[in-house]
Amino acid sequence: AVVSTQSGHYGRGLLYVLFQIHYNDTPPFLPSLPSQPVRLLTVAGSGGHTAELLQLLTAATTAPSSKTPSVNYNPRHYIVADTDKMSHNKIELFEAGYRRQVPEGYLGRIPGQSVVISKIPRAREVGQSYVSSVLTTLYSQLLCVPHVVHARPDVLLVNGPGTCIPVCVMVFLLRVLGVCKGRIVYVESICRVKTLSLSAKILVLFADHVLVQWSHLAEGNFRCKYIGRLVS
Repeated sequence: AVVSTQSGHYGRGLLYVLFQIHYNDTPPFLPSLPSQPVRLLTVAGSGGHTAELLQLLTAATTAPSSKTPSVNYNPRHYIVADTDKMSHNKIELFEAGYRRQVPEGYLGRIPGQSVVISKIPRAREVGQSYVSSVLTTLYSQLLCVPHVVHARPDVLLVNGPGTCIPVCVMVFLLRVLGVCKGRIVYVESICRVKTLSLSAKILVLFADHVLVQWSHLAEGNFRCKYIGRLVS
């Protein structure tokens, strides 16, 4: 009984420490633009998730400067499900279009300019039971480790595919360990009108910012923010 009580105290103490590290180190939303490029990690999902994600990245990758086409997010590291060929192709097309918009020779002057696309198994297939998804999520968690360590993101941007949960957990752990800054920004899909997705319900517990695109979702859910429609 004594051992059990002590274990409970240690467990609550650890949770308290993680809580303080997370919330005391979370910056306000919409900070000023950084003077140096931000290391970006993002997770693409199938179908509409990827389409919405690329809309977000279209606005995020080029700084709003009339003098210099400064790149805000670089390097950019994408993680996709190993069975999701469509998202992989869309990302390649997006990056090719982005490079055509930047003046010739400019990309070469950005230190460390790179784009990486990595693949991991899906954490949960559509329609898969929650019980069986525990094992597939753990497997996905294990295989995402080297990709997240390589990326060492300043910001992780995700918008809902189940594949993002293992990546978010790993980025949060690396941030606690001081390996990376690892700010986690979750943008709920515009299709979620009445209720939050399972991903959002999990990430409100430890993401830095959870953004919803319908005002009533922010009013009725813990830690959700509404700052307007981010995609169309």
